[in-house]
Parts: sequence; structure tokens; C-alpha cells
Amino acid sequence: MNSPALRLTQPQLSDFEDALKKEWLITNGLGGYASSTILGVNTRKYHGLLVAALNPPSGRTVCLSKLDEEVNVDGKVYLLGVNEFRDAIYPQGYIHLASFSVSPFPKYVYVTQDVEVQKTIFIPYGKNVAVTNYEVQNGGASEAVFKVTPLLTCRHFHTVTEGNTDSLRFSQQNCADEVHLKFEVPDVVVTVRASNSRFLERPNWINRLFYREEALRGESCIDDCYQPGSFEVTVPPNSQKSLSVLVAVSQTSSQNSQLLDTLSNTDEALNKELQRQQTLFSHFYGLHPVVPVTDWLNWILLAADAFVVSGGNSRKSVLAGYHWFETWGRDAFLSLPGLMLTTGRFEEAKSVLSQFSAYCRRGLIPNYVKDQSGQAAYNTVDGSFWYINAVLQYLKYTGDFDFVRSHLWDTLHDIVENHLRGTDFGIHMDNDGLINHGPQLTWMDAEVDGVAVTPRDGKAVEVQALWFNTLYTMRLLAERFGEKKAAEIYGELA
Repeated sequence: MNSPALRLTQPQLSDFEDALKKEWLITNGLGGYASSTILGVNTRKYHGLLVAALNPPSGRTVCLSKLDEEVNVDGKVYLLGVNEFRDAIYPQGYIHLASFSVSPFPKYVYVTQDVEVQKTIFIPYGKNVAVTNYEVQNGGASEAVFKVTPLLTCRHFHTVTEGNTDSLRFSQQNCADEVHLKFEVPDVVVTVRASNSRFLERPNWINRLFYREEALRGESCIDDCYQPGSFEVTVPPNSQKSLSVLVAVSQTSSQNSQLLDTLSNTDEALNKELQRQQTLFSHFYGLHPVVPVTDWLNWILLAADAFVVSGGNSRKSVLAGYHWFETWGRDAFLSLPGLMLTTGRFEEAKSVLSQFSAYCRRGLIPNYVKDQSGQAAYNTVDGSFWYINAVLQYLKYTGDFDFVRSHLWDTLHDIVENHLRGTDFGIHMDNDGLINHGPQLTWMDAEVDGVAVTPRDGKAVEVQALWFNTLYTMRLLAERFGEKKAAEIYGELA
């Protein structure tokens, strides 16, 4: 079946302010991603062509901010890149943008006099790598020189880099067709490799890039990026040439080189990613044979896939949102039926349930797992109940009571028993059978200057509904597992 496609033509791209509101995002299954606007200008500090999860699914780090291109014909230079500064847009390469599409990977088509440049971006699944394929068609009578300049950094995606000496310390090593930047913090190497080109070392800083969306949010919005040089290819008259730019990040330059060697045939790598998506479609429609194949549903399947990521020991996690949300318990359990059960990803659902079971402490399932430290935060009253509901939904789709009995039943008991006798944050069952709890523990947990906007301490209504659901679920399971006395107690509590 065909992959879904969305295409915008030049008239639709001509409204600069409107176009900047349209963004794209593709993911690598590790928590990393590539994302920008349809014009190619980054409007967020979270944008980048390689935002790698150095400690999957956490430690997300912007490594490749963007690629800027230019075409030189008879001494006339056409700049295709677009960067925003606080008081200027330069260059303004969007004027050469003829079309943009996502089908399902982002593709930019630029036209400059007699030269057409097609730029396709993808990131291989399960790898901290970004690949950009270029097709340069020169239809003129003069040769054209096509140049690609990477803008590199190595910063946690919640931060920005200001100042080219203090914030970003690294050394550069140039090889035949690739460049290695070894950073001190974090201790990683970013490697850029390009095929069918020559590298010209021209160290340069692009300072004070402006991210308008962060400015609107009151966040740090000024950034600096480093250009190690450019990759150039000469395209003779009436001919076409291909160029691929690959960027990888790992602990050493040799690891990057070996990884990029496995992706030397970028067309083959792209087809592998497309085939993986086709497998997702086929699996879903195989489970639901009466459901008609539609583009909108395929987009939803791809979107669902983006939130399911692999963590340590290949365990699966659910990211609560892009660009910056981390692994949140409540969000994972609410979304698990749609992301994993309807789509038939039962083994991944088991992995998520097992992972959060291991995090359980004093009967509480964590609210979220912090991206930078990996520590779990337990400040939630409803997360544990949503977890038990997710187990119930898993059973509805799979009937896999053996897994629940063997791996989750002790945790489910622990959750209920701790709520009966009382646990952290003032969470306990009151004399009326309802759950009492402290402030700022529900989904309405926003705060301003450290003060909760809606504290909701007491007995939040949805918490009682979830508690009732929890007790009936536990009664059902206790009966199934032959624990009649426990089933009676749970029923009476309900």
C-alpha cells in the first residue's frame, strides 16, 4: 500500500508568517528525532535535523541543528538556507522553495534559474543518525557548484549555546570524506560524512540565532552554532548528481564511522525505513481486515509509532509528547490502548507495564522519569490507578492473565495495600472509603512561582472514579486467580 503524503506548493509556501507555523517531525524509536518548519528555518531550540537520545529514551541532545545549502552558477550565488535572527531573516532561501512534502519523510524542492535541488531527510530507526539525500539537476549550459554547510552543536535540547568558547568545547578532526567533532560535555563525538563531494574546511560560527517560539514562551531563545566547513560537488551542464550527508553521534569517532559504513547506500537505507512503515500498516490492517485503508488512518498509525520508544535493556517506553515531554506514567497508561493495543503491539505493551512495575515504590507508580537524571518522580495520586486500568485494558485485548499473574500481580496488590494504610503525599483511604490526597497531585498540576494554580487537595472526583475502577479490577483478578477472600474484600471496599 502507498505511504500517506502531504504536499504544499509554492503559493501555499509564499506566506512566510503562516508557513513558519507549520512544522514536521520524524522519530528514530529511541526518543530522538528530526524536526523543523516547512521553510527549513528553526523556530524552536528543540528543532534540529539530529536530536539524539544519548541515553535512550532520555538525554536528548541537539547535534545537527540544520543544513544550509547554496548553488553557484557563473559566479552568481543562490542561498537556499533560512536563518532567523532577532532583527533579520538571512539568508532568505525560502524564496527559491518550489514545493514541500511529507511522504512520509520531509522533502524540499528548490528551483534556482536552471538548477533544481531536491532534499529528502530521514532518520534510520533505532540509530542516532540523520541522513539527508540531495538530487541536483543542472539544466543549464554552465556548470553549477552545489555546497552544503552543516550547523553543528552538542547541547541538551532544553538549553541553548551562547558564546563560541565557553559553552561548547570541542576539537575537530578532518578526514577524507568526513569530519569528527569531539565534545567535552557531553563526552561524545559528532561525525559528518558526505558522499560524492569534497570537504573544504572553513571554521565559522553563526551567532545569535533567534528562536521565535521560545521567545513567545519566555524561554531562552538565542543560540550559537558551529560550521566546520562545507561539502561541495560540481554538476556539469545538463546533468544530475547525487549527494548524501550523514551525521552520527556516539562515544567515539570509530563507532560513528562503522555505523555510517552500514548506511553507505542511503537509497537502500531509505527503502528499509519505508518498508518498516509498510510493515506497520500491514500488521494493523491484518488485525482489522474490515477497516478501509486511508491516508488519514495511516498518518495516525505513523504518529502512534513515534511515541513508542526503546529504553535501556530494549524495554519500551512511551514519550508523553514532542518536542520536550519525557516518560510520564499517567500519559503512558492513558495512551497505551491506542498506541499499542489497537495496533496489536502487545509485546511492547507488556514491556511498558513491566518497566513501570519495577518503578513502583510504596504503592506509587511514578508521575514521570526525568530526562536528564533518569530519576523517577512520584508526585501523583491518579497515576497508579491509571496503571491498573491499563492492565485491565491489556487483558481485554489479549486475555493474557498468565503474564499479569506472574509479573504484575504483586505490584497491583502493593498499590492497593499502600493506599489502604496510607503512603506518600498524604495519599490514603479515608473512613468513607474515598481516597484523600495532598495538593498538586492530579493532572491539574500547573504552578506559577512555585504556587499551585489548582491545588485540588482533598478528594478529587476523578480519583474516586479511578479508585472504584481499581477495586473492581482487583476483585475480578482475585477471583480469576483463586483468591476468594481478597476478592470479597475488594468488592466490599468498592
